[in-house]
Amino acid sequence: MKFILIFATGRSASTTLQRLIDTIPNSNITGEKWGSIINLLECYKNIKKTTEYTPKDKQTSIFSTKDKIDKYNIKPCFYNCFNFIDVKNNIKNTIISILNNNKKYKVLGYKEIRWFNNLHLLDEFLELFPNTKIICHIQKDVKKQALSGWWKEQSNAQEHLLGYNKKLINYYNTHDNCYLSYKTKLFVIDEIKKLFIFLEEPFDENKYLQIINNNRKKIYLYFNLI
Repeated sequence: MKFILIFATGRSASTTLQRLIDTIPNSNITGEKWGSIINLLECYKNIKKTTEYTPKDKQTSIFSTKDKIDKYNIKPCFYNCFNFIDVKNNIKNTIISILNNNKKYKVLGYKEIRWFNNLHLLDEFLELFPNTKIICHIQKDVKKQALSGWWKEQSNAQEHLLGYNKKLINYYNTHDNCYLSYKTKLFVIDEIKKLFIFLEEPFDENKYLQIINNNRKKIYLYFNLI
């Protein structure tokens, strides 16, 4: 099974990108998860820490093996009552269930705008699901973006967007399994074809044009009704 993750700033046409990626046959690319997967990855990271911890001082060394723990019937503070493999598989299955609706898809994924301080947790996701492609999506015109939608209600919108864009670009520059996408390039068919080549998935030009044309109609209606 393949995973495709889209990380973007809000109001950057990330939903349009999500819909384009969802044209991949037998795929389920969904929308925001409000940080739920971030929390699961944080849990997985912490669980790993508890299994990797080994006491080294003399006072606790007596309990450094399971046999000694059983013998003395005392569980020290570092004692783990869980099976790591079972917990790992449960976390994997939970993530899959969040991205799946009980159908047998070959490609799962989602887009999220809430990874600003959590991109480091992608290491955990890749550890759980090595067959993962990541798209970092941004809008270059940050000034315009900061004045759109709910961003205009935030005094530090432009600063936040610049910071997030910098992190997304840095992640792209340091990871081979990542593609850098721009809002303006969504409307250039040759650029989208490059993205699908990176994803190693078939590109359906008719579906692409349908999504882009519907998007343009919505924008036209919006600006002519307000």
